[in-house]
Amino acid sequence: MANDFKVRTMGGALWLIAVFSAAAWAETPVPADLAQEEAYLDVLPKVEIPEDILPIPGAVNEEFRNCRANWPAEYELSQKGTEARAYRDIYGLIKVRNVVQTQDCSCAGKVASWDDVESLAASLRRAKSVERLTWQQTLEVFEASNALFPIAETMCGGSF
Repeated sequence: MANDFKVRTMGGALWLIAVFSAAAWAETPVPADLAQEEAYLDVLPKVEIPEDILPIPGAVNEEFRNCRANWPAEYELSQKGTEARAYRDIYGLIKVRNVVQTQDCSCAGKVASWDDVESLAASLRRAKSVERLTWQQTLEVFEASNALFPIAETMCGGSF
């Protein structure tokens, strides 16, 4: 019985060490130069969000997944590779921004121009001084697109 208690105590202690180690490892360091971080945030495309978010009268919502025939070839190619996640984050922001700004819920409004994606990717590489983008460099892009998706879905009256 005493050995069982020791084993459980040691197991619990090891579990706590693992949890705290993982939490410390997951922390992102604060940028040394806050001006540089602010400049990075200025790279993101600006989106004008309507004050009263209401469904667009007469909008016909087409889900993005049903627009596959219209996807740019580069989008298909970007699903694999070292920058795949970064490109998906950027593409997600560009496509949802298009819907909010143009109020077009069709495939034409939801399929973004790959030139816009490449332009933002190049700006992010310069701002972050990296050759390849990872999810760390596009985290703000991902968060910005996540904030816009519910707005676009409300405007379009259905799933993005």
